[in-house]
Amino acid sequence: MRLRRKVCLLGAPGVGKTSLARRLADNAFDEEFESNVSMGIFKGSLALGEVLLEMMLWDPGGSEAWTQYNRSFISGASGLAFVVDATKARTLDHLLEAQVKGRGFIGSRPSVLIVNKIDLTEHFALTKQQLDTAGKLDWYVAQASAKSGYNVIEAFERLGKMMLETRKASA
Repeated sequence: MRLRRKVCLLGAPGVGKTSLARRLADNAFDEEFESNVSMGIFKGSLALGEVLLEMMLWDPGGSEAWTQYNRSFISGASGLAFVVDATKARTLDHLLEAQVKGRGFIGSRPSVLIVNKIDLTEHFALTKQQLDTAGKLDWYVAQASAKSGYNVIEAFERLGKMMLETRKASA
C-alpha cells in the first residue's frame, strides 16, 4: 500500500530543516547551501512494513519559527518535525516558546524533535534542562546530523510509524 502524507518542518532559520529534507529525499548534503526565505516541498519515501510512505516535507526555508505557526502552513499535516541546532541553545528555547503559542494550530499530531548538527560535538550547547523540558512534551527526541546522515532516516521512520499508528487508531 502506498500512502502520501504532509509533514511540516518547524524551526528557526539555519537549524538545518532543508538539509534534513534533502538528506531524506535525495540522500544529499550541500556544504555551500544558504538558507532562503521561500517554501520548499521535498518528497522522501520510506518502506514501513507493508506501507510505502511518501512524506511530502514542507520546508518553510529561512522564515522565523514563530511565523510557521499558522493554520495555512500546518493545515493537513499528518506529522511535524521540530528541528533545532545542537550548537545553538536559543534555537530550542525559541522553538519551545513558539510551540506553546502555536499549540492550538498543532493539535495532537505525531511529532519528533530532531536535534540536528550532532556531529559538531565540541560545540554542543543544549543543556540537560532544555532537553528534559523538550522530553516532557509529546515528541520523540532524536539526535541527528544532516551532514553525515547519522540518524536522519531513523528519525523520519519513527515519525512515519507514529503517523501510521495514529491512522490505524482513527480508522
